Amino acid sequence: MEADYNMKFKKKWILISFYMFLCFIVLSRYFFLQIIQHDKFDLKAKDNSLREKILNAPRGIIYDRNKIPLVDNKPLYDLKLVPCDLDENFNYSLLENYTGTSKADIDSIFLLKSQESSSYLFKPILIKRYIDFNLKSLLEEYKSEFNGMHFYELPARIYTSDSFLTHVLGYLRQIDKNNLSYGYNVDDIIGFSGIEKFYENDLRGQNGVSFYFVDRLGVYQKEDKDNFKVPIEGKDVYLSIDSELQLFIEKSLEKYKGSIIVSNPDNGEILAMASNPNYDLKSFIGPIPINDWKKLENNKNLPFMNRSIQQVYPPGSIFKLLLSSLALQKRKISYNKTFKCEGEYDFHNTVFRCWKEEGHGEVDLNSAIKQSCNIYFYHLMQKIELNDWNEEILKFGFGQAVGIDLPSESIGNIPNRSYMNKAYKDKGGWSIGHLLNFSIGQGEVTVTPIQVIQAINLIAGEGVTFRPHINLNAEKEQFSLDYRYDVWNFIKKSMYAAVNHSGGTAYRAQIDDESKKIYGKTGTAQVCSNCDKLPHAWFAGFMEYNKNNKVSVCVMIENGGKGSDVSAIIANKIFNYIGGIKDV
Repeated sequence: MEADYNMKFKKKWILISFYMFLCFIVLSRYFFLQIIQHDKFDLKAKDNSLREKILNAPRGIIYDRNKIPLVDNKPLYDLKLVPCDLDENFNYSLLENYTGTSKADIDSIFLLKSQESSSYLFKPILIKRYIDFNLKSLLEEYKSEFNGMHFYELPARIYTSDSFLTHVLGYLRQIDKNNLSYGYNVDDIIGFSGIEKFYENDLRGQNGVSFYFVDRLGVYQKEDKDNFKVPIEGKDVYLSIDSELQLFIEKSLEKYKGSIIVSNPDNGEILAMASNPNYDLKSFIGPIPINDWKKLENNKNLPFMNRSIQQVYPPGSIFKLLLSSLALQKRKISYNKTFKCEGEYDFHNTVFRCWKEEGHGEVDLNSAIKQSCNIYFYHLMQKIELNDWNEEILKFGFGQAVGIDLPSESIGNIPNRSYMNKAYKDKGGWSIGHLLNFSIGQGEVTVTPIQVIQAINLIAGEGVTFRPHINLNAEKEQFSLDYRYDVWNFIKKSMYAAVNHSGGTAYRAQIDDESKKIYGKTGTAQVCSNCDKLPHAWFAGFMEYNKNNKVSVCVMIENGGKGSDVSAIIANKIFNYIGGIKDV
């Protein structure tokens, strides 16, 4: 009996021990999941019930100098789907009917749902961009038909000015997915050109974030107000542009290919800047049709190029002002030194010609600038060493970026001895004869219109101005050249004579108002020799008015013929407009 009792007792304890062991395993597992792994599974639970939604910050508004809005925000939306929330009741045909989104696009997102390990399972996937408010409202009425559908407001622009301001303002585009910058997502919209690009960090603002709860079917339940982060709107930018003056110069340029810049020499502010051909920024509100984009992109007239800062040209006779200045500063010539112009200049068996076939006769430096006599400057250039000429021209701001607050500025080319040696090493070498072309702004010399107006501002300020800028509140950077007062004074007098005295090439820029003084220089820059293309036409100058006020103008018309014609005429209209004569 005792043996049977002991056997039963042992079996009892074996069962109890086994039971206790099972309880220990369960409790240990419970402790592991609830205590040790609590944070991990709590996060997973939230991932299945709590969704994050990025709130795109509105971009800053862009104003002109008179606080007139040029660029504002327009409510447009991205339509996105969350893969894990999609179900078999999703109404393909209704969504396609309203948005054009195909069933294949939706199926590709359904496929992500079947891949439980996919990192995109809870991530909203973009399926349609630039949904307007009306369509958004309509689709939300059928929300039960589109489980997993969400709308995200995105930065989109509306252009409120009558002027185009195409190349100044720039446009927005989706960020390059292969070149993501820090702080950006693959679906973000960024400034792609102009002010929008240059001041992207200021204009973009800081995105916010909201969270919302969904049930096990992915249906929206309520917002999590405890973790809401308000988006911070981007900073507004105030431009130095006068939108009415901008509209006027755009109309003045609309028949031509080229550039017009209007500036204030006393502070470097750009009052107006136009480049033509251009394009309408309003066509970039929402998706631009692919055919329209290709037409712009493949247009041989390069409408995307801002000719004011990106295109380079030979400056023609504008450069005679610079050669005169440096020759006087270095005392290579006196003010009354004369040379005889008979229309031709023989130099080592090569004939260089003046634009006036019969010649100008005996001319001094003032007359040479006024009448733009080539022969005088051929003589003058031989008194200057090439590297000395190069160094002094660079001091005027050529051959380098002026530093304007717009992207992709070109620097042009101001040749020196090293450059010429490389350029002509296989052509028998260069000679002094090449330098004669430099004296009249031809040959290998190229500049941008923004560089030209900076040099004009330097002359207007008698050696002191500020670097050109478009942001009205930008920190002003002084730009100066320490030449003698008598040098600047002489150049200004010669520019005044070119506009206002008999025989001056810039006479068409003259205005009928003695209270305003116009100074100018024309340029006629050959594009090629022995070809049918007309030369580029330049006018560069400034006006003094209302005692201490100044305004500078640079007009460059591609293949416009003589600078004394179309460019000077356009400048005349601009000076009259600024001077108060509106009917021009």
